[in-house]
Amino acid sequence: MRLAVVAVLVHVVAAVCSAQGTAGDLALYESQRIVDMPTAGVLPRGGIELRAIVFDGGGITTEAMVSPLSRVQVGLGYSGSGIVGTSDVRWQGLPSLLLRWRFLDETLTLPALAIGVETLGRGEVSSDRFATAAPGVYIAASKQFRWWLGGCALHAGVGYGLDLRFNGSDVNAWVGAEQALGRSMALGVEINPQSVERTRPLLVNVAARWSVLRGATLEFYVRDVLARTASQPRRWVGIECIALLSQLLW
Repeated sequence: MRLAVVAVLVHVVAAVCSAQGTAGDLALYESQRIVDMPTAGVLPRGGIELRAIVFDGGGITTEAMVSPLSRVQVGLGYSGSGIVGTSDVRWQGLPSLLLRWRFLDETLTLPALAIGVETLGRGEVSSDRFATAAPGVYIAASKQFRWWLGGCALHAGVGYGLDLRFNGSDVNAWVGAEQALGRSMALGVEINPQSVERTRPLLVNVAARWSVLRGATLEFYVRDVLARTASQPRRWVGIECIALLSQLLW
């Protein structure tokens, strides 16, 4: 009996350690974001992605994405504050658009390039704007490398902000890096000034990701590490699930 229990535990641990989502050297899918901001990664054709993030104030951000064509994905996002807890629930209003097309795949010398539209920001909504503005209309670049620590990716992007009711007008730029930590974990660091046209608090965000099951990745966020927008950094948690439509149908 004890040997059977040990065998089951070993099997479960082995399955978890070899599970792959978007994190680690054996990731099945490309990462969609550095932390908040988009990369040039896209879903495989026929892929679907669901993500939920729980943030401070009992808020929840959700995303749903599908890739109907190769290198093209489209989806919707929605969020609200006070959903968890006893506070009044405050919804963002109209759903947000998530659209991405990678027009250039990565080569040995060139990064992958993608353009897109994202009107989904991060954090609480106030006065028709997110706490962290949405990327808006953007172009993103991603380049992968490999060194003695394992797989690494560098990301950068420029966006023209469009928040909720399309009243944003800031040009933003962001950079970041993603480092694999073994087979199924990764660490992402992102620098986001929020605007290149006016003075705003510089955001330095960190995300640790762990692929716990095939296509499922747990995400742990430490946002605003330098505490520029609050007295201390904010800790969020999320989960990302990616699968192929053919797997779900069959």
